[in-house]
Amino acid sequence: MDEEILEKERQKLQEILKKMDVQEQEIENYIAERSTNFKLENMAEANVMASQVKKLDDIKKIKDKPYFARMDFKEKSKELEAFYIGKISLLDSKTAYPIIVDWRAPIANLYYEGKLGDASYEALGEQIEGEILLKRQYIIEKQKLLKYVDINVTGNDELLDSALEEKADDRLKNIVATIQDEQNKIIRAGLDKPLIVQGVAGSGKTTIALHRIAYLIYNYEKQFKPEEFMIIAPTRFFLNYISNILPDLGVDDVKQCTFEDFAYDVIGKKLKISDSNEKLVIIVNKDFDEINKGNTDIMIKEAKYKSSLDFKKVIDEYLINIENNYIPKEDFYFMNHLIMKHTDIDYLFKNTYKMYNFTNRINEIEKNMVSELNRKSEKILEELRAERTRRIAGLAGKERADLYDEYDKIIKLLEKNPKKVVREYLDKIPKLDCVKYYKDFIDNYLQNSSPVMDYLKSNTSRNLSKNEISFEDLAPLMYIQIKIFGIKEKCKVKHVVIDEAQDYGEFQFDVLKNIINSNSMTILGDIAQGVHYYRGIENWKRFIDTEFKDVNTTYTTLSKTYRTTKEIMNIANNVINKLPDYEKEFIVLGDPVIDRKNSIYMEKASDTSLITGINNRIDKHLSDGYKSIAIIAKDMKECEALEKELRKIRADVKLIKGKDSEYNAGISIVPSYLAKGLEFDCVIISNANNKKYTGSSLDIKLLYVTITRAMSKLDIFYEDEMTNLMK
Repeated sequence: MDEEILEKERQKLQEILKKMDVQEQEIENYIAERSTNFKLENMAEANVMASQVKKLDDIKKIKDKPYFARMDFKEKSKELEAFYIGKISLLDSKTAYPIIVDWRAPIANLYYEGKLGDASYEALGEQIEGEILLKRQYIIEKQKLLKYVDINVTGNDELLDSALEEKADDRLKNIVATIQDEQNKIIRAGLDKPLIVQGVAGSGKTTIALHRIAYLIYNYEKQFKPEEFMIIAPTRFFLNYISNILPDLGVDDVKQCTFEDFAYDVIGKKLKISDSNEKLVIIVNKDFDEINKGNTDIMIKEAKYKSSLDFKKVIDEYLINIENNYIPKEDFYFMNHLIMKHTDIDYLFKNTYKMYNFTNRINEIEKNMVSELNRKSEKILEELRAERTRRIAGLAGKERADLYDEYDKIIKLLEKNPKKVVREYLDKIPKLDCVKYYKDFIDNYLQNSSPVMDYLKSNTSRNLSKNEISFEDLAPLMYIQIKIFGIKEKCKVKHVVIDEAQDYGEFQFDVLKNIINSNSMTILGDIAQGVHYYRGIENWKRFIDTEFKDVNTTYTTLSKTYRTTKEIMNIANNVINKLPDYEKEFIVLGDPVIDRKNSIYMEKASDTSLITGINNRIDKHLSDGYKSIAIIAKDMKECEALEKELRKIRADVKLIKGKDSEYNAGISIVPSYLAKGLEFDCVIISNANNKKYTGSSLDIKLLYVTITRAMSKLDIFYEDEMTNLMK
């Protein structure tokens, strides 16, 4: 590192900070001057004010670390330009020249993918050619430039090494500065086709998902609003864990939710939804109630069937049956005058407006019926008036007045409110919601043809009677809601990013496709972590062939892991390699970037020494400066027992139960199946013995998940004999 260059770069940083100070003051003055006379109803003024407030917030957000890289690029026939790259763009208020270039801008792609020398990038449909003369990375902390590094390609460089040394609570925040070439290609992929990413544990799938949304919003701002993007995450706890990332990237209003939360919005009914891990917990704990005792295999098959497109096909058949009987089997009359035949109304419903959901079809049919009624109303009114004149002739007094009023009401109804007349006919359509339709489907349409179907019908019907549903019922309910009633405005999205995608079934994906009305999806997962095997994806090829048949789909893999050390990843790879060959087709072994020694500790423990041993390791990690420590046990029962004993000697442990909505680092006790997607500085496996972790595929995947949560340290305790999976 050249001291002269370092000093020049420090001066440049101070120059940029001064420009930021000036802009900050200008914006604050602007807001203060206009706040007293600000009129919200003036939309143009309101939009300008909102943009200034956001700009001020952006400046304050990046001020401590304004940028992380520089790229010198000489476009052909033009002067050399130095571009400083940061999380958010900043233009000179007088010249509009970029002071800082947003990492999502087309030219910034050269920094991530280009090498020194000839290079080109695409902007506004034009190919810009030139030469990269310098790529430089910076470490800036609290407005102080500590270090710079000149590089050729973004790869396993000093800045990445520095970032990977950070603790778990900081690692996610700084990923934009260290995006790697393979990650960058995924982030910047187009929107026109589905993108499927199989990535090993620690390959950055979650951060890629978040940065991809930020990139898409920036580059497709004219086609999409931020609220039309949605990321689906496995748990609310996980959402809290990543909650600050999108705002930190300058992105607000993106819908971040679990599949259950989104389903609840779509269905619009108050239902008790069972935990998405419910069946997994039962299987792991071997905790079957009297109803399910002896039905484990059937319960698993039921979940798999409900999550399949085969189940959707049967619901489609049911919806055709509903469609055939939806319109009242009678002609539409007004006072003995035929307005429309049932067959004509039915044709409109089943053919003319077939592209719409049932509710919108009825809305269109209502317009047709009102139009037809209006067309015939002049003749009907003429006949009604003539009939009234004829009938009141010879009558007198109250009798005459009553009959006149009776006809007058009918005439005024036809003249002033033909919609009400039409509605009286259409109101004969049954008023059911999606839950009642689903119960009718289960009780009266679905055929009992096997023990699995018997179980499905009795179990689902019983739950629905109590207003309860399982996770696997969400997709069918959403599908019925979409087909019959449509989607509420707040649920309309155009692009979905699904993290931990291997845990969702074909039906869940198909429903999401129906909602966005396209194949514009980013799907990220890891088959090796597919612990929800009873409903999830076990084979990407079969999934693509089933879900995206005849669709141009991009499938890519990520094998580098940036989370854990080589020592820890070697153990994880050894464990996952124990899977049967037929399950390993789409599993990629982790290629660790971090090569740090002494990251594994093992201890054989007894009932009496286990808690003491774990407590000693916690104290050791805390004294070494680690902030995020997880004791991971296989199941919740083991976690509860650990919490009870550890709380006798320390008060700083927290048991994660799955319903948690906040993540505050510290010392957590987590069951293996809830740890997925999270990362911790240190992981302590409480009991990795042969009894806990057998040779079953589920145990292999749970242990793999547990091991790969560790960033820096992995402590392995075991009673009796260590599991053969680690040998």
